[in-house]
Amino acid sequence: MSRLSPAHPDDFTLLRHVAGDLPEAEAEEVSRHVSRCDGCAALAREIAGLDGELAARAEERSPTPRDAARLAPEDPFRSRPPAREPSSWRGDPASLAARALEASERALPICERLLQASRNAGQLAEAVDGLALQDAAHRFGLLYALQESGRRIAEAPPRALQFAAEVLNRVRREPFRPEGEQGDAESFVPRLVLRGQAHLLAGQACNWTRELERARSHLELAYRCFARAGGDEVSLALVEHIESQRRSFLGRPRDALILARRALTTFESLGLEEHAARAQASCALALDGLNREPEAVESYVAALRVFERHGLWSNYVGVLNNMAALYARFGKLDEARRVYARALRRLSRERDRSFVAYIRHGLADVLFAAGFYREAAVSLAQASRLYRESGLLASALIASLFEVESWGRHGDLHRARRRLDLFLEAVAQQRVLDPSVAQEIGEALSGSRPDFQRVAELRRQTAEILSERFRPSPA
Repeated sequence: MSRLSPAHPDDFTLLRHVAGDLPEAEAEEVSRHVSRCDGCAALAREIAGLDGELAARAEERSPTPRDAARLAPEDPFRSRPPAREPSSWRGDPASLAARALEASERALPICERLLQASRNAGQLAEAVDGLALQDAAHRFGLLYALQESGRRIAEAPPRALQFAAEVLNRVRREPFRPEGEQGDAESFVPRLVLRGQAHLLAGQACNWTRELERARSHLELAYRCFARAGGDEVSLALVEHIESQRRSFLGRPRDALILARRALTTFESLGLEEHAARAQASCALALDGLNREPEAVESYVAALRVFERHGLWSNYVGVLNNMAALYARFGKLDEARRVYARALRRLSRERDRSFVAYIRHGLADVLFAAGFYREAAVSLAQASRLYRESGLLASALIASLFEVESWGRHGDLHRARRRLDLFLEAVAQQRVLDPSVAQEIGEALSGSRPDFQRVAELRRQTAEILSERFRPSPA
């Protein structure tokens, strides 16, 4: 059974259970659990009600011509879910607003404590477990921390994913209360909003680590949670924006472009310039995948202007990284090198270390393609170290092996073999690579005339193995 904890099935498993989409043995196991667990039974009823309501209301709402023409009928993102009216606040509006403001102000130190605790797995679990979610300030603090983690995701995507998992576990354990007994906490920050934000953060993190199937389940659940909580257009557009990126990574740029443009239209209509620029960058990524180079560059440049004006350097360098990769694919290596150099000047090694790693790796690809093997090796060594510091062990090992090949092609076989020894020690400690594969790599590099074509083939095969071995089990 797919789980967030040893005791309970996760949201996506319950969703599949309600939809009748689980294998028979797993369906029976979930049924037994739900029959004796009040919390999971309530959540299953909520999911069933959500699916029925959205299906009925979506039937009344025709998708836009663009969406209808391009996205498959069964696509969960075919059209934006119709908003459900949120529960109305009861009482004097002025008093409610004052209490909401007071709770949001008390939430700021709670948010900071959670962000600080997220740097240590043990402290994070304790901090999240210690939240009093019947207190509106604690819910506001948790919401702000989730949102800020999304903005800081370049620091360490696995850390963001762990934070999201802890929050989903904690929110699930909060007792359900009848609507008439719900206080300010549920009125101001509904649990569905917290779950939606946690799933959105998890989907964003999985995009970074290229766990794209895992990202899919989180983003679909985020979409449903936000719709159920009231369906504010900004939250739904944010999910569409991240899903657009996921589909670009999957090689589905046409679908990605539809979703990115839908999100862009929402952000522009509401005057949200920074969000609009991010959606513009997602449009560019999709256009790049469609080999529409001039349009992609134009969209990238439009996004860059906004990021630079607002000092959004993490977004800025991400777009520059994509631009450089585009230039490299079209053989414009000098342009690609200039773009990577520009990106690195804007980065903070501490705040954006995983971004620095990705860009160092991308720069190495360009240098390697241009025959600058020594420079590529140096850049890969830096990337490997930064990946490791960010907790991206598979990426660190992949970069390290690429460094081995780069030193070998440069002609420094002594250094290449020394770096290979270090690589083999690391994979042996992790027990993630068959000894026969390691032996083949060593043999390909042996002698005075190494077989670099074989080295490259083995490097690509090893990268696939490492990515799979380090992939976490689905939550």
